[in-house]
Amino acid sequence: MSETSGRSRTFKRPRPAPAYAFLLAGVLAGTAPGAVPANAAPASAPDSAPASATKAGPFGPSTCKQGYVWRESHPEDHVCVTPDVRTQTWNQNRANYGNTDDNGRCRDGLVFREAIPGDEICVTQSVRDAARKANEQAAMHWEATWDRVYPDGYVPFPFTDAGHEYKIRSSYTAARNGKQVLYVDVWQGSTQDGTGTVVWDYWGGANQRFVFRRAGNDLAYQNVFEIVAAHSGKCLDVFEWSKSNGARIVQWSCHGGLNQKWYLERRADNRWQIRSLYSDKCLDADQPSLQAPEHGVIVQQWDCIGGKNQAWSVVN
Repeated sequence: MSETSGRSRTFKRPRPAPAYAFLLAGVLAGTAPGAVPANAAPASAPDSAPASATKAGPFGPSTCKQGYVWRESHPEDHVCVTPDVRTQTWNQNRANYGNTDDNGRCRDGLVFREAIPGDEICVTQSVRDAARKANEQAAMHWEATWDRVYPDGYVPFPFTDAGHEYKIRSSYTAARNGKQVLYVDVWQGSTQDGTGTVVWDYWGGANQRFVFRRAGNDLAYQNVFEIVAAHSGKCLDVFEWSKSNGARIVQWSCHGGLNQKWYLERRADNRWQIRSLYSDKCLDADQPSLQAPEHGVIVQQWDCIGGKNQAWSVVN
């Protein structure tokens, strides 16, 4: 990772990239549950299941669409841009020394770029505006997240509105007998660690709302989130760090571990599947038939197999 200056906290000039980084760039460019027990028995595997869904990409959930590369204003910056924009970004990093005064402040007429949290490279206002626009459009250019119906369409939720609360709706459930469609719900609104999750009729409780939080809690620059329950401030967590099918999804105090990190990926039907960065399995409402789940079933992780019980919508 790039180091930061103790004086100005700006990024230093990038180190020379190792050989594999150029291969990476080429490939990305297209050239080379309170008392539902957390240990409840998992569902049985279906007798017949669709083929496993394609993973997010060879370089993880932030793999770029063909023709784009990671911007790399910092090694963790995975906003996808054209190769020319990446080159310009690297040049801005190299020019930063001349754009700061002896106190590490930007010279007159320049502002912090803010491409990612903590980015204090000094640039013109137009450059900062362009960096922000690229962040706003990030989900249009990741292979996992672009809109399959409107390929150039803007994908705002949950990538752009920092701190906003969203509901996670089971996409294929329907209103019935006056009941609502089903949403992910922290059981009985408990705030205890280890409380499991279910799908439940929407009733407006904060235990059915979640913040998709990322580093810096600003515009997404990676397709990775902590999913934080609004009523408790705790994270959705793969119970006991399991990588097994049927492992429960619970809430737990946020600790930054990979079993609390999630990413979004479009399915062929343009719904979201929500995948664990730790296990690469999908958020799954227990339904062995793979059809829309029934009211009150547990939420677990399972191989991504394209069932309607793994299809989600993130709604405000």
